[in-house]
Amino acid sequence: MRMLFLAPSQMSKGDAAVAADLARQIPRKRLQVGFVAAAEAMPQLHDLGMPTLPLTGATPAENQAILDRVVRGFRPDCLITADAFAVDRSSDWTGLTVDGLRERYDCPIGSIDRVGWQDTDYTADLYGGDSERLPRLLDSCDLLIRPCPPHAPTGKPAGAGRPTVVHAGLHRGGLKEGGLRPVTIEDAPAPEAESKPVIFIVNSDWEYRNPRGSQAVAELIEALPGVLHSHFAALGRPLRIVHVSPQAWQLPIAEHIDYRHFTRLPYPMFHARLAAANLFVTTNVLSATLGRAVLAGVPALVLQNRSTVEREAAPAWLGAAAPGLRTAHPFRVAPLGWYDLLDPLLTASPYRDCFATAEIFDRESVLGRMSALLDGGVGASQGQADFHESLAALPPPLDALRAAVAR
Repeated sequence: MRMLFLAPSQMSKGDAAVAADLARQIPRKRLQVGFVAAAEAMPQLHDLGMPTLPLTGATPAENQAILDRVVRGFRPDCLITADAFAVDRSSDWTGLTVDGLRERYDCPIGSIDRVGWQDTDYTADLYGGDSERLPRLLDSCDLLIRPCPPHAPTGKPAGAGRPTVVHAGLHRGGLKEGGLRPVTIEDAPAPEAESKPVIFIVNSDWEYRNPRGSQAVAELIEALPGVLHSHFAALGRPLRIVHVSPQAWQLPIAEHIDYRHFTRLPYPMFHARLAAANLFVTTNVLSATLGRAVLAGVPALVLQNRSTVEREAAPAWLGAAAPGLRTAHPFRVAPLGWYDLLDPLLTASPYRDCFATAEIFDRESVLGRMSALLDGGVGASQGQADFHESLAALPPPLDALRAAVAR
């Protein structure tokens, strides 16, 4: 079977990473995989051993021609978008849309669906109070792949209608298993024994973008580094913060915090540092790295905000840490919002038990969760173990994918 993945997002590398981790879970003798991706995703996909060609055309027509040549030569049994919405959002420079793929190529079209969009009526609550109705792109797909995590590992058979839904587990990390080419990059050695606990955090390009020009979003983007640093400093203990992000924190760092910033780490080093961390912290419950932390057995904490917090009612520490934050709005994925959107997913999936959660502006709760996790408390370890067991019980994804494509 041949599967061609399309990952055109220039902002988020998480979509391409999830697609690669899905492909790596399937034995290479039974599946041929190819990727066509934005140039920004190439280094990570190559680190993971994925054969990838970049969309480097100067015009939409040139990028369409690149994909045409790949499809003619590779002859995929199915063309899978890493994110259908990212395909349509990139159409101004790629010339590609989900509907256009269906019209252009004589093969089933599928998409990875991390949210479970059909259960949300395609309506997203945005940070700041607005909402957005998205086009029902997934309804026209032949196949939806719901990766586990974040979805519940379930092997229930697909219904008779379209699209066919397949739940598939993701690769647990490392490069020794599942590479599509001989691994020439050795797994990075485990970091030397740390004298202080290590907290691992990551950010992507899109987390610094504000395409709607929202003042509320701009305030949150500016505030989050100070809020996170304030929590870490308030623990009052030596810490090492490993931060992988396009942007470093631009603020004074507490004396007992050893802050180390990396614009990018090669995947072997990235995964080694993540797996060796004492704690992973994120403000994005859909983070691909959160899923990798859970699969690697790393304690994890998701910081969210469930209610509106006005400046007048904010605690004193917040005014000092984020003086420009006038009003804080609900979010589970910062800075998008998406608090209500993800209710169906988190309610239905045991993934929610694989990490701790705290309200980001509740100092006592955040410090309590972090201290318990750093000190080796039980935390969500049992939830992770149960999730791993359910993943092991999933039927082989390739069999389900073949059956779906044949329908």
